[in-house]
Amino acid sequence: MSRFQWNKALFFIFLTYTVQYFLRPNFDLLAEEGVIFENPYQKTEKQTDVTSFTIYFAKKSNLIPKPDLVRLQTVADFLNRNRNYEIHIDAHAVEGKNNEENIMISEKRSLEVERFLLIHFVEPNQIRRLFYGNTKSPNQTKEHEALNRRVEIQLHPMN
Repeated sequence: MSRFQWNKALFFIFLTYTVQYFLRPNFDLLAEEGVIFENPYQKTEKQTDVTSFTIYFAKKSNLIPKPDLVRLQTVADFLNRNRNYEIHIDAHAVEGKNNEENIMISEKRSLEVERFLLIHFVEPNQIRRLFYGNTKSPNQTKEHEALNRRVEIQLHPMN
């Protein structure tokens, strides 16, 4: 095999979860940061906003989706470094049979987010948790039901 064919054969793209590697023919290794590959066929950009975001849940579920676990870990790290900040967790649900069931589902979602933060050493006095059920849901139609299965996260300085 000639040197040209060998160099051509070595021109591959290597992908990891957080860094893309490019091996060029002159054997320099380059890296491009800021990309997360959760699914090898679907590329998503890394979330950068830590101060305010929304977590969307599956129907009647309180399990935090995997991509949002990464964002919550970032929030937990921020709160551990900045003890003068607090997190507001506002949970919503519109998939229950009645208002009591909606409040119960939204409470479970807020508890799940709080549990994650406590496991990651966030102080309990930094966590403010509210659950609304369907009382503050802007979209009451079946088409927008997924938008109402959410937990809104906001970081604020403590008063």
